[in-house]
Order: sequence, then C-alpha cells, then structure tokens
Amino acid sequence: MKRFLSFFVMMCFVAISVAQAQDKNDIKVNVTDMSGIQFSNNQMMRAGEWLTYVEDGVTPEGLIGIGMPFYWGYMFPSSILGAYAGTQITQVAYVDPGEMQFAGTYEFHIYLGGDDAPGTEVVTQSIQVSGMSGDIEVVKLDTPVKIDGKENVWVCMYQDGSVQYPAIFMTDTGEPNARWIGVDGYGWMDMANVQGGEGMAWILWAYAEDIDAIGEFESNVAIYPNPTSGNLSVAAPGMNHLTVLNSIGQVVYDTSVSGDGASLDMAQYPAGVYMVRVEAANGVSVKRVTVK
Repeated sequence: MKRFLSFFVMMCFVAISVAQAQDKNDIKVNVTDMSGIQFSNNQMMRAGEWLTYVEDGVTPEGLIGIGMPFYWGYMFPSSILGAYAGTQITQVAYVDPGEMQFAGTYEFHIYLGGDDAPGTEVVTQSIQVSGMSGDIEVVKLDTPVKIDGKENVWVCMYQDGSVQYPAIFMTDTGEPNARWIGVDGYGWMDMANVQGGEGMAWILWAYAEDIDAIGEFESNVAIYPNPTSGNLSVAAPGMNHLTVLNSIGQVVYDTSVSGDGASLDMAQYPAGVYMVRVEAANGVSVKRVTVK
C-alpha cells in the first residue's frame, strides 16, 4: 500500500561550536526546515525484511548538522538479530531531502560487533544524494553483509562536512540504538547527550534478504494458516525454541518448546507482518506470517 508522510517543522537554529576538544559538550547541532517534503515507502516492499527503527506513522521532522564531518546511524543488537541468522544485508535505504542544498557525496558504513562504538568495518560505500526526489532511496550494496545472529550490526551514514545539514531525523521513539552519532576527535555517543540533539532519532533502513529460507531443515517446517487472525500452528521435527518478532525486529514472544508441534495465539498482536523463528537440533528456520 502506498503511503505518504507529510511533515513540517518550524525553523530552528542552534549555534555551532567547532572547537576541537574531546568533550561531547562542545558539540552542538543545527536544525533546518524540511517543509513540504513528502516520501512514500511503497517501493520498500520486498521478499525479505527491512530492519529499521522507523515505526509506522512516524513523522520525520528535519535535518541537522554540527559544523564538521560526522557519522549517524543505527546499531541492531544481536538480541534481535538471532532471527536473521544466515541472512545477509544486501541493500540500505535513506530519505533524500528533496532540495539541491542537501546534494552531495555521502557514505554508508556497516560494522560488525561493538556495544558502545562500532567494531570491525566491513562496508564503506559512497553514494550521490541528488537532493531532488524527497523520497526513500534504496542503495544496493556492492558487498553484502552476512548476519550471524551473534554480533551487533551497525548501519551508519557519513558526510564530510561539505553539506551543512546532511542528517534527516525523526522524533525520538525511545530506542537508544536509533540515536548513535560519531565525530572524529570526540568518539561515539547517544544523540540524546549532545547539545540540541535531545528528542531526535535517525531515519534509515537495512534489508535482510533470504529471510524465508534459513537452515537445512527448512523443507520440514510447516506454519499455517498464513495469513491468520487467530491460532497459528507450527510443525517441525524436534523443536526446542520459538520466537516471534514484529516488523521492526522487536521480540513479542519467546519460549522454549519440546516436540514436533506447537500453537501460537496471534490474535493478541496488531495486524501486520511478523517473523516466526523455529529452532531445532537440526537447524533454524524463519518464516514470515501475516496477521489480519
């Protein structure tokens, strides 16, 4: 379904400090207007799953800059990536601001591991932001990133300071891992702790592919009926664990099981797409389930 989000924000300017100190309190942000820009997410529908902290109905607010090069992005913890073990990130996505003043060369960086700062960098890919579409732009990665479900995954954007307001933000949803910012000479920090950055979070997506076929025992797993508005039957040999995640990767159900069959009450969850992760001695399978 094609959905449009319109958003308006009053112009707000905060003084910039570019002092080269090691104190995060020396970093202040500028905010600029995105009045009249629209984006649609109809092109985001794929066979896999988009990992994001952007919730349905969220209202993006504007763009920020800090007067120097910086990184902004997400950390997806291993606690929610277990359901994606064996998949790979093949695409990332961002919102084009829709005005030429924001055009320029940006970079996507993806890292594996790290809790308070990114670990090992596995992808650096330059992109050209046109500043014209005002819509979601999808980027295919030259090097896909495998998810093992054991390491945190960081997905970040970077701009070298040539664009004054490069980073699009939304109202903070309360998820700290949607608020990471990195500045050379200052390190990585929560945007909520930066002057002028309170109440903000980023707008990014990462695409996990092959979500419907994980593990060698996939052909022996049956989940039905699908779509469902009530009980969901799960059948697989030697199951030992079941996990249900919503469309943004949050665990909504997690339990140990024993046997070849189980029943899940899906009527308790809002309509939408969920992932059901089935673990057994012979493998792991993740299947998408639609709740009506």
